[in-house]
Formats: sequence, structure tokens, C-alpha cells
Amino acid sequence: MRQILLILLLFIGINSKAQCVFGESSTITPLPPYQPGDVVTVTYNMNNFTGIFINWIHAFQINLSPAWINLTPITTPLNPAGSAGSWVWDLQHTFIGGLNWGPGWRFDNTGNVDWGTSSVGPFTMTFSVEVGPTCTNDNLNINISVTDDCTTGGWTGGGGACCSDPAYNIYNGVVQIPPIITTNINHY
Repeated sequence: MRQILLILLLFIGINSKAQCVFGESSTITPLPPYQPGDVVTVTYNMNNFTGIFINWIHAFQINLSPAWINLTPITTPLNPAGSAGSWVWDLQHTFIGGLNWGPGWRFDNTGNVDWGTSSVGPFTMTFSVEVGPTCTNDNLNINISVTDDCTTGGWTGGGGACCSDPAYNIYNGVVQIPPIITTNINHY
């Protein structure tokens, strides 16, 4: 009996920490290093989303360090074989469960506005961002967080086990400050 109980507890423990996001990759062009004024294009891909207890994918949040400016969406993720609705670009959104989220794409489900999409992917999206003006080696970090409709408060039928995948790191670096070149000062 104890062995069965131990196996059940291990199974529950393993499932409660299960990951929902699979096959993430990204490209970034041009390649670093980056100086103030450089515009960078990022493409993010996720092959598969498998939610816990029928949780559905609801949002992609883009997380940038403050040295980046002018975040601009280029291509929106598709919704292959998913629920009725579409991906919407938002700079900020507060979900029904109180989660303050953004910027990024969130799924606007036309059947139930608080649910995500039943699509498991693949998902691809592209955005651009610019290195802001600075004269210091500021941090340039980019990552993406994937959120399910359990976390947003839209789906409560999963028994409280939401997806908790870590943010996917796209880039970690610093601003490269070009050297200041001055001409000689001649004193007469």
C-alpha cells in the first residue's frame, strides 16, 4: 500500500511541475553587438503547447530591459486548428484573474473572452525593437513568457494546476558605446 501511495505522490508531484511549452527557438537580426539607434528584428517560434488539465495558451508577453525602445509587432502568431478568435497586440492588459500583463499578443477567444485558444501550435511571431539613446553600457535583455488561461483566471476547471514555464531567453547583452573621436585641438 505504501508503495502505491508513494508512486501516486510522485506522479502528482511530477505532473504539478510539468512544462507546457515545447520546442522554443528564436532568431535575431542583425547579430550583435548593438549600438544606440540599432533596430533589431526578433522572430520567436514555439512548436507545441500542451496545457495541464486542459489549460489553453492565452498570451505571449515580451519582456525587455529598459534600454530597448520602440517595440513594434511585425507578424502575429497564427491559430492552427484552434478556437474561434484571433491574436491581439496589446501594450497592457489586465486579465479577469487580475494578472497585469503586456506588452505582447493575447488570444481574444470569441466563444469565451476569458479563455485562450485550443490550438497547440506551432506559433511564430516577429517584432522589432530599437536600442535607445545612451552613453553607458546598459543591459539589453529580451525574453518571452508564455501564459495559459489558468494563470490569467479565464479557466478554473483545471484544479488550480497552471503552467509555470520559465521565460524563454532570446538575448542578453549590453549596449556597445562607439568610441568618441575628436580632432586635435591646436593652440596658437
